[in-house]
Amino acid sequence: MATATSGESGSAKWDGASPGNDDEDIIPRDIRFGILDNPTRHWLEGDFHKTALIDGLSIFLPEGERYFIRSLKHYAPKLEDRQLAAEINGYAVQEAFHTREHVDYNRALAKLGYDVDAMEEPVRKTLHSDKIPIFRLAVTCAIEHLTATLSTVTLRNPQLLDNAAPAYRRLWMWHALEELEHKAVALDVFAFATRNYSSWQRYMLRTMAFNAVAIKFLMITLRNLKLFARVDGVRTGPKFWLRLVWVLFFSPGYWRKCGPLVLKYYMPGFSPLNKDDHDLIRKGRDWLYKEFTALKAQTAPPQAG
Repeated sequence: MATATSGESGSAKWDGASPGNDDEDIIPRDIRFGILDNPTRHWLEGDFHKTALIDGLSIFLPEGERYFIRSLKHYAPKLEDRQLAAEINGYAVQEAFHTREHVDYNRALAKLGYDVDAMEEPVRKTLHSDKIPIFRLAVTCAIEHLTATLSTVTLRNPQLLDNAAPAYRRLWMWHALEELEHKAVALDVFAFATRNYSSWQRYMLRTMAFNAVAIKFLMITLRNLKLFARVDGVRTGPKFWLRLVWVLFFSPGYWRKCGPLVLKYYMPGFSPLNKDDHDLIRKGRDWLYKEFTALKAQTAPPQAG
């Protein structure tokens, strides 16, 4: 495994940041981004709202990704489709690497003075309340759709991160790529697990779980924004919330861009695969490979003689 150090991006390690090939669907990449070595406040254009919204996503991820792995692993031994079982394994390895990096990311937030434990507590409480395997699986499908939507928007609009601190940009582009690579796995397992359900029962379970996830996600996100603001000394008055609406729906309009993709989940017979997935995945793989190739060249020791 190679190691690099690059200014503000801190130390980074990568393994498997190659473009891969079109026959590889899910590629676990053991990449370390070094964010804990150099945590950065307001790393996206020096903007509180843009940064806090994305940092807030990381708050959900370590506990969430462990939850996803448990949800799918429960069904893996029951599968007759060995290809799908293999995809679960690839999915689990990707999510394990995501967990590791976002644990470090959240530790970096704590180093900046944010109360990460308080932010994570409602996430832990919510996810630990699900005891029934099929409900956990439905929740996993719902969250995977949200993350796949955010990932699609990120890869379609990489300019959103052009002015981000390099280590953070690399991490979120890597995460977006891998979410797209495995975004169909949870719903494929759901189709197996609900094979004896009527189409109506399957639809209701899937969409009701999504409603619950979306409401809880919104509540925790807004709550945590106030905790971020408190530490940064940002007042949460009317101007604060108007600025949030502007960022979410106008410029850059994160949620406006996500909306059409989110709503597709409510279509009967929804498939997570979009027609441009193939090109987006190739684009993401090429971006990651070029980024780390350039970083390696920058940090390589000079040749003797």
